[in-house]
Amino acid sequence: GRTGTPRPAGLRAPGPTGPRALRRSIRGFQRNAPALFRQLARHYGDMVRVPLGFFTVHLNLHPDNIRYVLQDNNANYVRGKGYDYFKIFMGMGLLTLDGDEWKQHRRVVNPLFHKAAVDGMAATMTDATTTVLDRWESAAASGESIDVVPEMMELTLGALGKAMFDTDLHPESERVGPAMVTVIEAMVFRGTLSQLTPNAVPIPYNLRIRKARRVMYEIVDRIVAAHRAGEHGQLTDLVSLLLAARDESGGEWTRQQVRDEIMTVFMAGHETTGTGLAWALYELARNTEAQERLHDEAERVLNGRAPGIGDLPELPYTRMVADETLRLHPPIWLYPRDAAADDEVGGWRIPKGGSVFMVPYVTHRHPDFWVDPDSFDPERFSDANRAAQPRYAYFPFGGGQRKCIGNQMAVVQMHLTLAMVAQRFRLHLVPDHPLTLATTVSFRPMEGIRLAITPRPR
Repeated sequence: GRTGTPRPAGLRAPGPTGPRALRRSIRGFQRNAPALFRQLARHYGDMVRVPLGFFTVHLNLHPDNIRYVLQDNNANYVRGKGYDYFKIFMGMGLLTLDGDEWKQHRRVVNPLFHKAAVDGMAATMTDATTTVLDRWESAAASGESIDVVPEMMELTLGALGKAMFDTDLHPESERVGPAMVTVIEAMVFRGTLSQLTPNAVPIPYNLRIRKARRVMYEIVDRIVAAHRAGEHGQLTDLVSLLLAARDESGGEWTRQQVRDEIMTVFMAGHETTGTGLAWALYELARNTEAQERLHDEAERVLNGRAPGIGDLPELPYTRMVADETLRLHPPIWLYPRDAAADDEVGGWRIPKGGSVFMVPYVTHRHPDFWVDPDSFDPERFSDANRAAQPRYAYFPFGGGQRKCIGNQMAVVQMHLTLAMVAQRFRLHLVPDHPLTLATTVSFRPMEGIRLAITPRPR
């Protein structure tokens, strides 16, 4: 290592072996990968070698080793094959690019994600929240239950549309919703026969993907055409930045480059925040004490008015609820990387071309770093407790230079929306509603989350 002596080759990581274990792993991966990975961690420890048919992955679960891959030696770890299926929808955008091209794209969109820019979006976020919560009044009065997953998706789509594209996307939510279900299902490799069938073969799975992509492209192309036609004035939204971007030779970005970047922000930007918010409402419905504390804080600080960006520091419990939700239910539950060269991580051998999976879903429940890890306890994120956590025991937005560019935006949206819900409604679980998690790109419950809501006196 540092003394100039050659690095030892490292040990081969433990993990399941033999044909039966291979079959079990593949079946578990297809059915419920998060549960499989957690089970393997309990059995084998913090680095697990998992054969999955055509390729072998390493589950990298200890905070120090996660930091090594995402931060200290990130130059050796590329997006790799784990992101191939993202390209079906996002093409070559920020999420799928590597190296200099990624840096160039990041530079173009960076201004939109600076703190000042995100702070300026707060009113857009509270407006989008009000649109949805006003609609809840009648359901609350009649005691109907609501599936909060599509509701939160519509809310974040509305906020994102206005902030990023200067476009009202609320009317599109009924078309975007079903398309997004297909998108998140298709973007994770599960090794099913449908997924391995070439795109050109018109099986139902491929036809569903084509239809979803057509819906998304049509909306994106319409947004771009309106900007090109000058319908949005001299704005500094995402579309304007992309249309003004120039490549190294001074030429405009191609239509496809612009579209890929918008698709990336469109999909990554509302799906993950919407999922996080839906889970937060679920946890509040299950934890009455936390819900009442959140309400009391909002009442004390806001006194009935909508929150603004300046109120967030005064709403620490709201932040703690959001953080604890993202610990238990990280919308992006898996960060895959491929090793560009042979490496050794925490004493374990990682071969060139091997896949390394960082799994927030498992690390966020690691018994060495979290007491009673399956319980919902916002107090874990008090300032004192937070300071005692190792940096990568909690990483819902990834880390290192590839940390999610929209993390600030997601956090602000969650804080504002949670405070506003707590002001107006009480949330209750609907008995016997199933909660099934599937192996998809985001951690969204497939049958939704049904909650009953009652109005609070205003």
